[in-house]
Amino acid sequence: MGSTRSLASDSLNARDQLRGMAEKVAASEAELGRLHQQLDRLSAQARHDPLTGALNRKGLDEALERELQTVRRKSQALCLGMIDIDNFKSINDRLGQHSGDAALVHLASVARELMRSQDSLARYRGEEFVVLLPDTALDAGVEAITRLQRELSKRFFMAGTEKVLITFSAGVAQLGEQEGAAEAIRRADQAMYLAKRAGKNRVFGA
Repeated sequence: MGSTRSLASDSLNARDQLRGMAEKVAASEAELGRLHQQLDRLSAQARHDPLTGALNRKGLDEALERELQTVRRKSQALCLGMIDIDNFKSINDRLGQHSGDAALVHLASVARELMRSQDSLARYRGEEFVVLLPDTALDAGVEAITRLQRELSKRFFMAGTEKVLITFSAGVAQLGEQEGAAEAIRRADQAMYLAKRAGKNRVFGA
């Protein structure tokens, strides 16, 4: 009887230990899941512009690398649009930096509404944005950026009680067969400056 009681007690102790270990494992897994979520959130923040929610330069570089791999693997076209808000300094000077920031957010919001799921928007520098248009030839790329330009002209954003119209100049380049992303961006940038010099609120193909 003593041995039976001892075995029963050992069995209960073992079961309690197993239950305790299972609870610790469950707690560890929950903590690990929480840490993974936090890491994913921090990783996403590291790739996005905090003001507009568009990709930042790091996020753009990673998106470009993914698209370049697709271009090489599937021989698909890739267009890059360089967008620069017209008269942005005067918006800041006349209405204040807060309104300048609102103009950037407004453009990014309208762009995301019109973009396809496979397209990417990145804040390149200051008031300049890059749009990646996968599986898109030059004519279609110019058309897509022009459509964004026209839609933006229909929408005002409010700077206090004042309605403000935002326009932009843009250049669009299709990635060449033996061309790197930096060169395509440079050509789109040059076309954008030509659009500026031609009177602004224009889209030029490179």
